[in-house]
Amino acid sequence: MVRLICKIWTTLMLMLFLAPFAQAQEDYERISSVIRLDSFTVTATRSGFSVTDFIDLVRKDESFYQAFRNLRFLSYDSENDIQLFDKKAKPIARYQATTRQYAANRCRTMDILSEKVEGNYFKKNRNLRYYTAQLYDRLFFTHGQECEEETLEIPKGMNKHIEQLKRLMFQPGEKVEVPIIGSKTAIFDEQLIDLYDFAIESKLYKASNDCYVFIAKVKPEAKSSKTIIKYLETYFEKSTFQVIARQYHLQYSGAAFDFDVTMDVKLNKIGNQYIPEQLYYNGYWNVATKKPETAKFITRFYAFQE
Repeated sequence: MVRLICKIWTTLMLMLFLAPFAQAQEDYERISSVIRLDSFTVTATRSGFSVTDFIDLVRKDESFYQAFRNLRFLSYDSENDIQLFDKKAKPIARYQATTRQYAANRCRTMDILSEKVEGNYFKKNRNLRYYTAQLYDRLFFTHGQECEEETLEIPKGMNKHIEQLKRLMFQPGEKVEVPIIGSKTAIFDEQLIDLYDFAIESKLYKASNDCYVFIAKVKPEAKSSKTIIKYLETYFEKSTFQVIARQYHLQYSGAAFDFDVTMDVKLNKIGNQYIPEQLYYNGYWNVATKKPETAKFITRFYAFQE
């Protein structure tokens, strides 16, 4: 059960950069007919902006994942702050660290420049006590030297599971097998599309960056067990159609476990490429036979030149 929960948690974390839209091109017309457009977007359609083309872009976008992948090849500093709480929302553990990654020749290493530990974050020998902390460590920390291969190996085990999730981004039209969650994240699927309100709006990001914003919000009357993504908001730069921010609210309740997770991701442009600037996570887990876990973390990235 714990291994399965870790897979599901990894799924949610990977949604920071995944686009969970599996839909055939011929269905875009129906999708576009249920999307609400604000007045600015309506005006844009008269000047050539195509709603169906935009939905196709949403489905096929790779820019968000590429921003995360860029981190594998850059030297950067990061600030990490993860907090754990008990069922009464009382703080029980906290880990704060500043790290520096060195990247060269497709390989990377990481140093911990400073750290502060509160509560029972670690067991003996610095083994991590909480599964949220374990997954955080796996996603954002490098131990020893790690190198990117020139050719991709056939993934096995957990790596195969993660690769399936990544295909939601690179080949979103194909079936992806995710335990328990299954197709509940494919919000444009025929079984789910009527459960959401969709919108495309024109907004400013950070007061100056003009964006198209795609919003999906589950309808109040929708049966909660049929959906996992309760709210999704993605910002696309109008000038480049680069994804620069994404927000999620994910929620599920079942016999084996339930969770309620909010995530917010912001990107920034460094030179001619984008990288994550800030990640925010606030999540609750209640797993059968285990103590409930509530965790918050915020991670900030700062690229530097050696």
